[in-house]
Amino acid sequence: MPRLFGVLLFLLASPAAAQGWETFSHDLGAGAAVCPYDDPETGEFFCFAVACLPDGGPPMIRVAFYGPDIREYRAPLSVRIDGRMVTHMFLTRLSEADPADGLYDYGTELDPERDARLLEALKTGTRATLVFGIGLKAILQQVTLSGSHAALDAVPRLCDGTPVPAGG
Repeated sequence: MPRLFGVLLFLLASPAAAQGWETFSHDLGAGAAVCPYDDPETGEFFCFAVACLPDGGPPMIRVAFYGPDIREYRAPLSVRIDGRMVTHMFLTRLSEADPADGLYDYGTELDPERDARLLEALKTGTRATLVFGIGLKAILQQVTLSGSHAALDAVPRLCDGTPVPAGG
């Protein structure tokens, strides 16, 4: 499954697409994602997504990256949108990820109570700040929300009709 984001990164590799939200659907999964960081010289990247696994199931909030060493099995994710703290949650390293290769893939199932406010803010805001991890190894990414509304609205269709919590 970690290849999901490698392939996603490849699919979103154009400079314009790499900056805004896009949808994806292929044999490695489906959903909406933004990949604000991609360094072709080092191979490092960072992607944030609302996506389902290829075998179906509910959408998940996902963070995948190739880069700095994160040792935690569960790592915190804080999301600020337009300067306002919207959520803080923990994502679990997915078993398919191989940290020995420097590729990390974390996720948590969407929760209607916890995530409705986040999804609404992602759709209506202009800029998000993501802080993933703790201490000196934490990753800070600025993310555009351009295209997020349409991309996130497509997630239920892409994930076999599995509903995504409505904003409220």
